[in-house]
Order: sequence, then C-alpha cells, then structure tokens
Amino acid sequence: PREIVMELSRFRYTFLLLLVGSVLIGTGCASVPEPVAEIASARTAIRAIEGGDARTLAPVELDRARTKLQRAEAAVGNREFADATRLAEESLADAELAAAKTNMIKAERTAAELEQSIDVLRDEIERAQSFR
Repeated sequence: PREIVMELSRFRYTFLLLLVGSVLIGTGCASVPEPVAEIASARTAIRAIEGGDARTLAPVELDRARTKLQRAEAAVGNREFADATRLAEESLADAELAAAKTNMIKAERTAAELEQSIDVLRDEIERAQSFR
C-alpha cells in the first residue's frame, strides 16, 4: 500500500511537471505576436522600389529583401513568429538599403553629368576669351 501511494505521488508530480512545462512553452510561444505590420512594411517597401531603378542598380539588395520576405511569410505559416518578425525586419532593412543605394548611384551619375557640363562651359568660356 505504501509503495502504491509513493508511485501515485510520483505519477502526480511527473504529470504536474509536464503540465506546467507545456503551459510555459505554450505561453512562451504565444508571447510573440504574428508580425502582420512588419511583413506589410517590408512588402510595401519592396513594391515601392521594384518599379524604379533598383532592379538594375541594386539587384542583390532587392533580391535579398524579396527572399527574406518570402522566408518571413513561410515562418508565419509555421507559426514561428519570432523568426518571422526578425526576417521581416531584415527584409525591410534590405529594401531600404536597395533604395538608398539606388538613390546614391543616381546622385553620383547626376553629379558626374553636372561636372561634365561645367567642364564644357569652362572650355567655351576659355575659347571665347581667347578670341578677344
């Protein structure tokens, strides 16, 4: 009889421990909400730059942003919200990097064109002054 009571006590203790552990694990997973806003922000940023010159001026960064967004969406499907949040944030950062790189390259090209125009004007001014 005493052995049976001890066995039941061990069984209850083990069952209680497993129950508490399951609740804690479930609560831990539920503490990270689905990253709806993060994914929407990344998607919007990617769409904004896809129509511009990012395809040709920052293709690696744009592709990286797309890939991470796809991985984030897959993680949401698997209910891995922490990973999904991180990937969506990384996707947004890569999209912003692609936009910044595109703008930088455009600005550099514009500056080079302006410098070339200034050089042409200087040459014309020197030529005009030499005829005086």
